[in-house]
Amino acid sequence: MKPFTKLPILPFMFALTLAFSLPADAAASMQWSPSQQTAIERATAADSALRSKLEALYSSFTSLQSQLQQLDQNISTVHYKNEETQSALTKQIKTIDADKIAKLEQAVKAAKDKYKPLLSMYTALNQQISTAGKLKNKQLSSALKAQADTMKIAVQIAKADIQNKEQALSAAKTQKTASQKKIRTLLGSADPLRTKIKAEKSTATILNKNVSPLWKSVTQSIRVGDAKKIHTDLNNLVNQLKQIQVQKQKILALENQIGSILQHAKAQLTS
Repeated sequence: MKPFTKLPILPFMFALTLAFSLPADAAASMQWSPSQQTAIERATAADSALRSKLEALYSSFTSLQSQLQQLDQNISTVHYKNEETQSALTKQIKTIDADKIAKLEQAVKAAKDKYKPLLSMYTALNQQISTAGKLKNKQLSSALKAQADTMKIAVQIAKADIQNKEQALSAAKTQKTASQKKIRTLLGSADPLRTKIKAEKSTATILNKNVSPLWKSVTQSIRVGDAKKIHTDLNNLVNQLKQIQVQKQKILALENQIGSILQHAKAQLTS
């Protein structure tokens, strides 16, 4: 019987947020040792068909471990990219149209400063007209009203200019608020996906708890030398890893969906 291919099984990489990988100690030891290979060769010496099945199953087993490791790495990469994008977008949302609004605020202030002497003079003149009226000084009242009339058009233009600039500022702030709300709503659409990821990770964690016991059953069967039991136990372990693989594929798909949402939000931000 040819020796089973030995593949190095490294501890699966995982981030704190991806705490559903196979336990490092189990991952590192889930391969045939030389003595186990010898025991399996003896157990299958009289059954070439079973030996072939076991070889294929072991190949699938080692391949699955590599695939799971790669899935963990992919999930971690996409997850952290999403986290970085989310953080950057959150900061950028706060600064939407900041320069535009700052310029409009400055324009309002400049207009008010420019017209302040005129408006103050006009206000004071009207107060004098009121006082003259109370004193029944018709000559003074008439002279002050004439002076006020000459200023009226300039005052109207000044007030209109200030009002237009204030309206432009108000419109810009309203637009900023609307843009922020739109993008935040878009970002919020990723929250249900994060909830799903938590659920999938929980399921994966439960499945992972069975991996070490199943591997222990395989090693015990090898010690006993029961070829059929070795095949059955290894098949059970392979099926368990396949279920874990399905969960991780779901998590990766969800992370990719979140990434698409974030890119859409980024496009909205820069448009």
